[in-house]
Amino acid sequence: MLQIFNAALVSQGQDSVDDNDNSNEWALLSQNWPLIVEAELEDGAYDFVRKQHFLQSRVVGKFGFADGYLVPLTAMFVRQLWIDGASGSRTAIPWSQDGTNVYVDEDAGVYVEVVEVVEPDIWGANFCRGIQLKLEAVICRALKEESGEAARLEAQAEVHFDRARTKSSKSRSATEPYRSGRLTAARFARG
Repeated sequence: MLQIFNAALVSQGQDSVDDNDNSNEWALLSQNWPLIVEAELEDGAYDFVRKQHFLQSRVVGKFGFADGYLVPLTAMFVRQLWIDGASGSRTAIPWSQDGTNVYVDEDAGVYVEVVEVVEPDIWGANFCRGIQLKLEAVICRALKEESGEAARLEAQAEVHFDRARTKSSKSRSATEPYRSGRLTAARFARG
């Protein structure tokens, strides 16, 4: 985090900061950091933040569901939820979520894929550069009062985020663009 802060500051002609040195620059960047990072993690399906958990800590159900399970505190949100079928296959089931729990009609535990905020050490270069450019835009607006330059930096950051999203999507297997079923089988049948 500090390295990205200082890269943004130096690029904008500001002095670098030390870890929590009580400067205005530190306060500005540390207050905007979680908003910028978490917003981008919500927008992009990055693989470096995907974690899988088996949830067993039951709570009282809500939202019309009989059971609930505590989501790990490190999770920002749940992407997917499933149970293991008898043959070992994943079976998606209806679910809902609030800030701390998922709710289902399943009393034997569930699997979830969550998004967790991870340390910058494992971020990709384009993701880091996008965050740096977003921080530079904050510096331009707040310290230098240059809104035009800030808008240009934010557009540049989006280019880097797009590259990072593309790179992340290439690390997943391709999926069929349709669901299998009677109509699909009839439409795409050979012969």
